[in-house]
Amino acid sequence: MPGLRLAQELSGEGQHEPAALEYRRLALSVTDPKARGGLFWVTAYEYTRARQWNLAPALLDRAEDSDRELKSVALLLRAEVASAEKKHVEAVYYLQSAVGEETTSDMRKFVVRRVAGEHLRAGQSAQARVVLSQAPGNEAAALAALQSYERERDKSPVLGGVLGLIPGLGYMYAGEYANGLRSLILNGLFMGAMVYSGVEDQWGAFAVISFFELTWYSGSIYGGIDAAQRYNRARQERCLEAVQGQAAFVPDFKQLPIVSLQFRF
Repeated sequence: MPGLRLAQELSGEGQHEPAALEYRRLALSVTDPKARGGLFWVTAYEYTRARQWNLAPALLDRAEDSDRELKSVALLLRAEVASAEKKHVEAVYYLQSAVGEETTSDMRKFVVRRVAGEHLRAGQSAQARVVLSQAPGNEAAALAALQSYERERDKSPVLGGVLGLIPGLGYMYAGEYANGLRSLILNGLFMGAMVYSGVEDQWGAFAVISFFELTWYSGSIYGGIDAAQRYNRARQERCLEAVQGQAAFVPDFKQLPIVSLQFRF
């Protein structure tokens, strides 16, 4: 098909938005419904790779209108969009709806892992455990990681901020001992300099040092909050790595405009 090679080359070079424009142009120029549907689908796919999430749903609607057989692969892409927009429960719905009687084993494995991952992102670890427990394959490693995750507890950002009133302690609460020690030393030096300048009646220096110490001290408080949030994100990401791994799908570009997905784990 004329123009298809250009779109594929643009995509391969990481120029996903120009590739999407080229695929869309091709979709509008063909008359075959299956080819048009496939080209609209890959246009939406390229926009998701360009992080233009808001442009994908309308194109997926057009893909399904052109070829109803694209419903399941359109649902997978809708789930990607919902997940990127942090609508994790919606992503679960799309993923589960994509599974049908004709679903391949690779797609079922992909859906199980991604559904469990979306539940985890939504703070629903119990539902993630149920999904993995009922999976047809062996998900023992993922279940073990999930059980370990549930045994541990998140750090409280509020408590991290309160502990940050004592310079460095908020960081240490979240396990960031180097940052905590750095905060303690810097605040200690500035506080010592404040005391010294006050005793020596160097009020100009006292004012300047106080300004900088206020910055460092407030940084200790907010740093304790951020450190707790970083700890929680890192803990969840480690569990997600074990639960869903590198589960992803890509279209077989050689088959376009027919949409054929390859699943990777």
